[in-house]
Amino acid sequence: MAITRRSFFGGTLAAFGGIVAADAFGAGAVARLRFGVMSDVHIGGKPDAVATLKKALRWFASENVDAVLCPGDIAHSGLIGELEKFAAAWHEAFPGGRAADGHKVELMIATGNHDVDAWGGRWSGFTEEQMLAQRFCYRDNPEKTWQRLFGQKWEVIWRREVKGYTFIGSQWSSLKPPIEEYMRKNAATFDPAKPFFYCQHEHPKGTCHGAYSMGDDRGESVRALSPFPNAVAITGHSHCAISDARTVWQGAFTSIGAGCLHEGAGGFNYDNVSAFWHPGNKTKLMASLADPKPWGGDAKGGGCELVEVYDDHLVVHRQSVMFGRPIGPAFIVPLPARKDGPFDFSRQAAWRMEQGAVPQFAADAKISAAFCPKGHALESAAHRGEACVHVTFPRAKTVKGSRVFDYSVEACPDGGTPVTCMLIAAGFAYPEECADIPGECLFSATELPVDKPVRFIVTPRDCFGLAGKPLVASFQKISMTA
Repeated sequence: MAITRRSFFGGTLAAFGGIVAADAFGAGAVARLRFGVMSDVHIGGKPDAVATLKKALRWFASENVDAVLCPGDIAHSGLIGELEKFAAAWHEAFPGGRAADGHKVELMIATGNHDVDAWGGRWSGFTEEQMLAQRFCYRDNPEKTWQRLFGQKWEVIWRREVKGYTFIGSQWSSLKPPIEEYMRKNAATFDPAKPFFYCQHEHPKGTCHGAYSMGDDRGESVRALSPFPNAVAITGHSHCAISDARTVWQGAFTSIGAGCLHEGAGGFNYDNVSAFWHPGNKTKLMASLADPKPWGGDAKGGGCELVEVYDDHLVVHRQSVMFGRPIGPAFIVPLPARKDGPFDFSRQAAWRMEQGAVPQFAADAKISAAFCPKGHALESAAHRGEACVHVTFPRAKTVKGSRVFDYSVEACPDGGTPVTCMLIAAGFAYPEECADIPGECLFSATELPVDKPVRFIVTPRDCFGLAGKPLVASFQKISMTA
């Protein structure tokens, strides 16, 4: 996946709205290092997790990578058997840790909460013998398991050198890795003329993916990395889709979201995304976007990345695993990081506003609304069969590289109280050419009087919350459907 002069500059301008000048980097340079990135595999969480993992590893192999970086949650329930499946897939793709041409491919893993704390497991009532036999992070299991499966020493903080570049890994936070102390003690060993890469599960707080920089509540990694403008953090945990322009953040250092191998999520504050702490989606009228509905969903939205390292920049390719194609233009990331650079979120948002780079509906786009007295297939299990109003509209068009991330759908009944439905855009995690999926939402019949005039206002927004022109439709009476 070599970057040509045209694709390099085109990717820069498309991904960052022209903020990076076309002559900012030299053309024709050769990457010093190429490594794959995949996070949140969750083997044991979904039936197809191993198959998805193998697809990603085959892509990395085809791209002739020098290393593969995994920022956590390779297992779902912290079971040794789940890690064994991961190891088997790894050794199948890279026998003996080597590529087809014989060069060494380094595997680097920083564990996550599911690996260490077994968040997806049910351990109550297990005997010590059962725990010892099955749970990875119990007694001396990590030391024995890591050596047996990967031929590596288990370390709470590890360091590797790959083709002259340094990688640092910090295991899940409940193990209390002393990363601030480690970085202070080893600061003099990092070449300031080169980037070094830091891997942990959770995003450094307040960096990539903005409001979804979950975890790292202690702020330790931010304090540890802030003295190093050449530091590049690569992290997962949030499951945020790498179609999101907020995948890359730069400030005191660089922070890159690794996405999620088995899904592409966009947060929990949407009517078509159920938070995991509400089993059965009981509090929401609509089923989760991840449910296998005919209108699409983020179950196909998993992605991984290929990072190419050059002297003064990174190229971050984003690959859809299920679709087998790029999710969007490569990110061109200048090095070292600077706060006034192209990956400052406020600067990106300001440029988009100035250039009118916000998603817009086509001129002929229309809203449809129908009353469903016996319910609709999009209803969650707890609301199935309840009378509702089904509203549909076309997908908003991408403008100057700014694609739709979510919609606000407001229903304004004549003489009644307005009701707003917030939707993550179906297909938002897909490659652009695969994402032309209409928007759909439901309103309960108890919210809308179907026999009175109702006005609908649908507003498309990008990942920064910048809004396009609303689509408006008024109905004297919502149409009836069987």
